[in-house]
Amino acid sequence: MSEVLQVAKALSRSTDAELVRVIGIRLMPSGSFNDFFDFAAALLKPQNVSGAIAGLTRKQIIAFSNLLENKSTKDDAESLEVLATLFLVEKKITSDKASYIPLESAISTFKTLVSKKIIGEAIESKSVSSSFDSALVDPQAGVGAFETVQALTELLIELEQRYVREVGRGAVGLPELKRLSSHLGRTVEYARSLYALAQMSSLVVLSDKRWRVGSHYLTWLKSSPTDRWLHLAQTWRLLLGEDSASELAGAVNLSTAMAETFPLANDGISSHMTRLVSLAELIGLTSGDEMSSWFSPLMQGDLKRSGELLSGQLPKAQNKIIVQADLTIISVGPLPTEIELELRRFVETERIGVASTYRINSLSVTYGLETGLTETSIRDLLMNLSDAPLPQPVDYLIREAAQRFGRLVLTESANTTLISSNDQILLAQILNDSNLKTISISKQDETTLVSRFELDIVYYQLRDSKYAAIRKDAKGKVISNWSAAGGSYSIQTETKSVLSDIARWRAHDKRLGEDPQGGDIVRQLEMAIKNKGSIEVAVNINGQTRQFTLEPSGLANGRLRARDRKADCERVLPLTSITSVRIG
Repeated sequence: MSEVLQVAKALSRSTDAELVRVIGIRLMPSGSFNDFFDFAAALLKPQNVSGAIAGLTRKQIIAFSNLLENKSTKDDAESLEVLATLFLVEKKITSDKASYIPLESAISTFKTLVSKKIIGEAIESKSVSSSFDSALVDPQAGVGAFETVQALTELLIELEQRYVREVGRGAVGLPELKRLSSHLGRTVEYARSLYALAQMSSLVVLSDKRWRVGSHYLTWLKSSPTDRWLHLAQTWRLLLGEDSASELAGAVNLSTAMAETFPLANDGISSHMTRLVSLAELIGLTSGDEMSSWFSPLMQGDLKRSGELLSGQLPKAQNKIIVQADLTIISVGPLPTEIELELRRFVETERIGVASTYRINSLSVTYGLETGLTETSIRDLLMNLSDAPLPQPVDYLIREAAQRFGRLVLTESANTTLISSNDQILLAQILNDSNLKTISISKQDETTLVSRFELDIVYYQLRDSKYAAIRKDAKGKVISNWSAAGGSYSIQTETKSVLSDIARWRAHDKRLGEDPQGGDIVRQLEMAIKNKGSIEVAVNINGQTRQFTLEPSGLANGRLRARDRKADCERVLPLTSITSVRIG
């Protein structure tokens, strides 16, 4: 059996947790694969095997070297388990005893990358521990963690309120990055890093050529700042590799520790290590490359202790705001999570920080009303938090926005979007707005305009042009995007995640064995021929099903040519008669 088939079968037997782990450590884009065979083929590509070998720690390099020389010891057991989960070696259980067999692709790559000198240096004991002054590092690292958690929250809420397209292959457009960086008061590179970190943490996903909030979004919004940070820290630890984390537990300088712990981390994998170092700085694991006091317990798997140490450096929540006549709202400190969520339903952020500044306007109030708030609930929240009557301009704005709510309604209709309003002046303004030419709006009748673009695109384009449009479904119910506010629209949209990709592979694997489609059978046969593997086929002959174990050699003109092992003869079978195929 070829290595592709061998690894594919091992992958199909792995648990979801094991698959998630190898996808994370090997940095594989799960959405790009149709099944376990695709995933296995990608894992065994030379560049991917090189990347996995280059990411081995000293202990793992020694264990692999000992395995090749048949000198494995008890001390290698833990590292050999890691090599098996990385699919660099195959683990076999015989009479309750585990044995490990290196894959040929891993052997050749290991011998190419790892010289005797490197193995000798790896065997030498090197310590990465030292003393450090946490009083100098922790305050700065805590500020970095706080700012990143805030910025990610801002990004997620923005994605609920904006239509951000995918540009190229999995990228964010420069205009969107510039807008976000300007909004946060940071660089474009910082904004790009935020998107990368959010995607790695399953906070955002790509779905239908659009960036959307991901599977962890609701949990994130409803979590405390410390729990939000722990989610990021766990993501970083997964990217590093949980089995490698303990080797960094006593480190002080991250770059130095990385170089000492991962002796092969150059060329092919240097970009991955560089990214880990920069992400550690971004989420407050380090400051100026020096480790914070919560870094070591995190590496040791003590999440509770790590969170407690980080929490001591975060600004304390303050249940107080100042509402000003210029329509700005100032929080004198970070708001409690529940209050922050309620306030963000009807205000926009101008500046985030320990003391943040928000702005209320007709669009933001309309958005809050979409999520189920009322004029009264908005007033009550502002007055309770400020302990003062509302300034007249704010009071007037809320009243006017509530009165105008629903004046401009969008609905879907037969591959078009209808824009309806009884205000003919408003419709004329929209029809003649040059900023809306891209969505091809035309007049249908006196109260309705029509666009050939989908509902979401028209909605976001109108909102970007400051028109307080709302969407309604076929039953006349207002559509709310914000899942955290109880809206169901965005969570009804199926988004991609690693677990959903794994479920798709398992469903495909099950279908191949029970009810394969024609294309599935052909693909299985082509895979077996390419990898010189054996197959078990079920064939319908005169209404009866017969099983054959075959070694396929060719596929042409709708027929399979193969060697029958049992009968020791060649068979030619019509594809239309083959009802199922199992490889191996």
